[in-house]
Formats: sequence, C-alpha cells, structure tokens
Amino acid sequence: MDKNRNNIFFTIFVGLVIFSLVFMGFVSSFRLAKKEYDVFPRETDHILGDLNKAKIVVIEYSDFECPACQSFYPRVKSLKEKYKDEVVFIYRHLPLIEIHPKALMAAQAAEAASKQGKFWEMHNLLFEKQAEWKNSPNPKELFLSYAKTLNLDLDKFKKDFENQEIKEKILNERSEALKFGLQGTPSFFVNRKLVTLTSYDSLEKEIEKELANQK
Repeated sequence: MDKNRNNIFFTIFVGLVIFSLVFMGFVSSFRLAKKEYDVFPRETDHILGDLNKAKIVVIEYSDFECPACQSFYPRVKSLKEKYKDEVVFIYRHLPLIEIHPKALMAAQAAEAASKQGKFWEMHNLLFEKQAEWKNSPNPKELFLSYAKTLNLDLDKFKKDFENQEIKEKILNERSEALKFGLQGTPSFFVNRKLVTLTSYDSLEKEIEKELANQK
C-alpha cells in the first residue's frame, strides 16, 4: 500500500516538474517573440540615413532635458556613425513636461532649427549644452545664441519657435508615445520592437540581433 502511494506521489511529482519546464519554456518563447508596434517612418520625421537602403529603422522617443537621454546621447551618436550604411535613425519628441519644465521649449528650438535644415545640429547642441540651458532662468536667450552659432536666420528662428504648428507636432508625438505605453526616456524601437534598456549596450545589441536575422 505504502509502495503504491509512493509511486503515485512520485508520478505526480515528475508530472509537475515536466509541466513546470514546459510552462517556463512557453513563457521564455513568448518573451522572445517581442510585440511589434504600429510605429513607422513618416514624412514629418527627422531622419538620419537612407530609408531605401537601410536594413534597420531605429526610432527614438526622447526629451532634451532628460538626464538619461543626455547620458545616452554620445553612445547613440557613435552608433549613428558606426551603422550609417545599414541603419536609419529617427528622432521623435517625448517631453516629460511634468518633471522637465523646459523640455517643450527645447523641442521647439530643435523644430525651429529644422525649418532651416539644421535639426540634427541643434539636437546635438541641446544635449551637449543641456546643463547650461536647463539651469538658466531664460533658456530662450540661450537657444537664440545656439541658433546664431549655427548661422540661422534669427528672425525666422524666433518666429518658427513660437509657431503653433511646431508645438502641435511635438505634443502629437508625445501623445503617440504615451499611447504606446512609453513612460520614460529615452525609448527606442528597432524595426518596430521596443528595446528593453538594461545598459548602454542594449540598443547596439538589438541592432546587431536584427542585422543577424536578416543575413
């Protein structure tokens, strides 16, 4: 009787172990199959690279006042150079206006510069000089000085800075990001898959993985 009971318990135990292994494998497979978001390049985007030739599209949602975004900036900049023939990089705005009161103005400065073909140049300056303008009581004056450094038409820059269409574009991109469930910056999509940032190398690892999948 005891022997039969032990056999039953052993069989149940083995069954539970097998079920657990199968279930863990299913969960792992589910995690590996990342969700694809409805995030595609569009005409209004700031695009670095050739969409007709690139194998990978990286879309970044970022905030110019965000310390983490500023920390990632040099790394992302180096990836843009390293993968310039294989990857398109797109920048979109996600100003965290609840905690970064000057982020929206910085985004306006970048968009105003884009009206004169200098988005990426202003983008770089805003991150490189973040400590300067974020701690200034009058960041607009500093944005104007950056525009002057870039040899922009200052009157046009000031007019575009206040343009309502620019503000709407920024806030629409922000709303879109929130609909995707993005809660922090920077956030990156690689070929429509959201990257889990666990280190500064996470983005490059995801790019390499996508490139390997396409060989």
